[in-house]
Amino acid sequence: MNLKNMIDTEPTIEPKRYWRSLNELADKPAFRDWMSREFPTAGSELPDTVSRRRWMQLMGASLAFGGIAGCRWEAEEFAPFTVRPQNRIPGEKQYFASSWELAGTGRPLTVTSIDGRPIKVDGNKLHPFTGGGTDAFDQASILALYDPDRSDGLIESIGNAQRSRTWEEFDSAMAGRVGLHGQRRGAGLAILCGPSSSLTRQRLQQLVMTLFPKAVWCEHEPTFSRSQADGSRLAFGECVRTQHDFSKAKVIACFDADPMGAHPAAMKMIRDWADRRDPDSDWMNRLYAFESDMSLTGSNADHRAGVRSVDIPALIARLETLIVSELKSADGRRLEEGDPATRMLAALADDLVQHRGESLLVAGPHQPAEVHARIHRLNDLLSNVGTTTTYSIDPLTASLDTSLNLSALVDQMESGQVETLLVLESNPAFGQVDSPRFVKALSKVQFSIHAGVYRDETSSVCRWHVPTAHFLESWGDCRSWDGTATLAQPLIAPLFGGRTTCELLSLLTRTGLTESEQLVRKAFMSWSSESVKPPREAVRLKSQVEWRKAVHDGFVDESAFAVLEVGLVEDLNDRLTIGQLTAAEQAPSADQIEVIVEVDASVHDGRFANNGWLQETPGPMTKLTWDNAAIMGPATAQTLAVEHEGIVELECDGVTIELPAFVLPGVARNSVHVAMGYGRTAAGHVGGLQSDAIASVGVDVSPLLKRDGSFVLSGVRITATGRTHALATTQDHFAIDAVGFEAIGARLGELIRTGTLEEYEQQRDFAAHRGPHHPPLESLWEEPKYEGQAWGMAIDLNRCIGCNACTVACQSENNVPIVGQKQVLAGREMSWIRIDRYFAGDVEEPEVAHQPVACHHCENAPCEQVCPVAATVHSDEGLNDMVYNRCVGTRYCANNCPYKVRRFNFFNYNEQLEQPENVLQKMVLNPEVTVRSRGVMEKCTYCVQRIQDTKIDAKNERRSINDGEIQSACQVACPAQAITFGDLNDSTSAVAKAHADDRSYGMLAELNTKPRTKYLARIRNPHPWLTENTAGDHAAEGSVGTH
Repeated sequence: MNLKNMIDTEPTIEPKRYWRSLNELADKPAFRDWMSREFPTAGSELPDTVSRRRWMQLMGASLAFGGIAGCRWEAEEFAPFTVRPQNRIPGEKQYFASSWELAGTGRPLTVTSIDGRPIKVDGNKLHPFTGGGTDAFDQASILALYDPDRSDGLIESIGNAQRSRTWEEFDSAMAGRVGLHGQRRGAGLAILCGPSSSLTRQRLQQLVMTLFPKAVWCEHEPTFSRSQADGSRLAFGECVRTQHDFSKAKVIACFDADPMGAHPAAMKMIRDWADRRDPDSDWMNRLYAFESDMSLTGSNADHRAGVRSVDIPALIARLETLIVSELKSADGRRLEEGDPATRMLAALADDLVQHRGESLLVAGPHQPAEVHARIHRLNDLLSNVGTTTTYSIDPLTASLDTSLNLSALVDQMESGQVETLLVLESNPAFGQVDSPRFVKALSKVQFSIHAGVYRDETSSVCRWHVPTAHFLESWGDCRSWDGTATLAQPLIAPLFGGRTTCELLSLLTRTGLTESEQLVRKAFMSWSSESVKPPREAVRLKSQVEWRKAVHDGFVDESAFAVLEVGLVEDLNDRLTIGQLTAAEQAPSADQIEVIVEVDASVHDGRFANNGWLQETPGPMTKLTWDNAAIMGPATAQTLAVEHEGIVELECDGVTIELPAFVLPGVARNSVHVAMGYGRTAAGHVGGLQSDAIASVGVDVSPLLKRDGSFVLSGVRITATGRTHALATTQDHFAIDAVGFEAIGARLGELIRTGTLEEYEQQRDFAAHRGPHHPPLESLWEEPKYEGQAWGMAIDLNRCIGCNACTVACQSENNVPIVGQKQVLAGREMSWIRIDRYFAGDVEEPEVAHQPVACHHCENAPCEQVCPVAATVHSDEGLNDMVYNRCVGTRYCANNCPYKVRRFNFFNYNEQLEQPENVLQKMVLNPEVTVRSRGVMEKCTYCVQRIQDTKIDAKNERRSINDGEIQSACQVACPAQAITFGDLNDSTSAVAKAHADDRSYGMLAELNTKPRTKYLARIRNPHPWLTENTAGDHAAEGSVGTH
């Protein structure tokens, strides 16, 4: 029998063609070059353009980013335990609830500690709002604790000289300023900080402003958009916070919104959305997205349309008209003719009307206040308020409203009204429209203090810099998006003697310097929850027992904001006529290009620019690392005559910056997106440090910003320069070679398998038919049997959103090093998990799918068959183990791995550990994971250290291992709960049930590799009007709602 007869090349259901990049779609030489390489380019050990000094600097920072986390109960020293602390078993993990704050919103955590030092951060599963979900920022938040670039002492700048100071000297200097301003009731004193939900800081702010009533309190958040707050004021007459409940929504519509991305409540909304993506449940939700960029939300939508941000108001107005019309009509079901966005809008209107009270509309922060008001009105019109949408107080906006803004503060500094300025963990000298004015005006301030974890751009122009404590070194508190009061406790003593911002503020109170624990305890013991209406009672801590419980749990029970009952203002319809745009909503001409300045998925607004893990984490959609770019769609690039990686000049109001172009399918025509937070000059040895001749990473786009606070820019002229800049993207790296399989006459089974809900209901095992049909697979030798445990994993592609939380969690857990931009360009990135992003269909309106790929622990592992020294072998539990001290680096295993998931150590990333001065850096590594050396291959181990820990515990306790007791790092981190791990020999286990599911399939299983990781095919739930190959007239069919 010949090969053609053995393999049926016609699957039952014709699959879509998925492609990873435009290069692959066009079959360009660049992509074929990547595919044809046996290994990534080797070249010299050091890149030609990188000096040894710079390389060692980067690797030194990498060591501090090696996988660490810690905890403190009793006061501890960095020394061997000559006297063991109480309740401490050396080497045993302990878990502590804590939290941190980002842009004024709390993020609850559980921190793992070994021998008194933090080694890992995860979400707090007990927390009533987030339920344990984390993102890449959470997972990487621990890295700053051991960063060698952290501020390690107090500095006073006198002229051009910098002098080291002590806390006693600083306290003495501060006492003089406090006395001076006390006599003036605070006149001349200004405090600048970011917004905070901390009850402790709010209490201290009240004490300080009572004592210094003429002082200035300024709060500034670079990423804050006032349009959402202004929209609620326009709709309700007051500022409220919208609380979305995706768990109750059958239809979700997002307009220029990314609730799965940068939203403060993303962890909850991702979990709730994913829980309703089960095609076997009573109903499966449907997600629509209208957006200018290609976001995480849009990539996971059942229907998506690329629309300029400035055109969204017109879509909302049209939707209002359709909904009002359908609500008044007898049947209200019709199909709109026109472009895809128009047809999609008509289907959405039908869906929303058919699911009143079970739908949800969301607008993004880039939209004007009028759009947000219209969304509030639509949710009210569709009876969603009280079910999928509720409202609460918004203390964050209220605090920003009552404080001075940065521009007004700079005005006062310029006029000489500010004599003493205290800047608390804020960096106004970088990335703001007022940054140049701030730096210049600071010269008129007599006494300026910057407090922060790093010596950044602001500290370099202030008279004093004092180090603050990392959140893992201090007591603190914050509130999650729903208002749940959340606590932070120290896991380790401050490494460099830093103080918290609240301790620094206590210097301005009558009691003077007070330890953070006393400040937090006093704030909580004197606090009661707000916005309480019967029958709910105010929540407060009444005893030390309740305080200790709150510290243990990490939050105060029932402390979330109460639901507010708000109604639309009576004249809203007069001020915002249904279906008619106001002047503020009018869009410029269709051929005018808009430029959107966005928060970056890696460095945020620049505060994480020195975080190597985040810099090297590929962007969820672009797969871009170590850089920012002008992201545009293919049509826009063609109009501008711009090539991918071609440098373009962006000019606005006489200001010019240059950025490389990134051509990304799905970005709306005439919409260009640029990320803030790059171009730092004092981030550190990773993100850029001008004082040490370390080049900045990326380009600072803040010169383009305008004073009105808008992140949507018009009137920007974009021209090609004719020059190019290589972008370190991972999109085509480690691509599985479909071309090669086709060349030998076999059809490659679909790597990522998707179907519609209708297809699934017609043929539940459709995923099995998307691969080649073949005769029974037989091995060349007798396969081993696994009588005990047989570990395996399942990944539900219907839940995975491609957010990168698993990637960073794996790096943190397993001491995976960063390699830097040049090495990523050479294809040498070390990440054990990659998230493949695939496109299908039209490059302007593509369908998108995400697929995490790591070692599959094949039972018939091709890597084991070619290793000449048996460095990769199978355990008796089915794990594909690495024996690092046997590996001689032939890399045959990487070449023979069909999944391309093995990584080779081209460098000795641990060389600096041998230096005696790097005491701190020696503590960064997870002690349970082997540190790999140069010339050694590595890859995913299924977190074997966690397996062994649990086995030892179960053996000591003389019991069996419970299902779900062992969880891999990626599984714990996943906010969507897309990953399941466990024992395949236990038929009742969750992973065994997932492997037996009708949607389950093995990637490249036709190669007889017998992978232990299986995927559950992705199911989309399109509206019947918008399914492919749909007949022309659907009006008589009616609406088949969500399943």
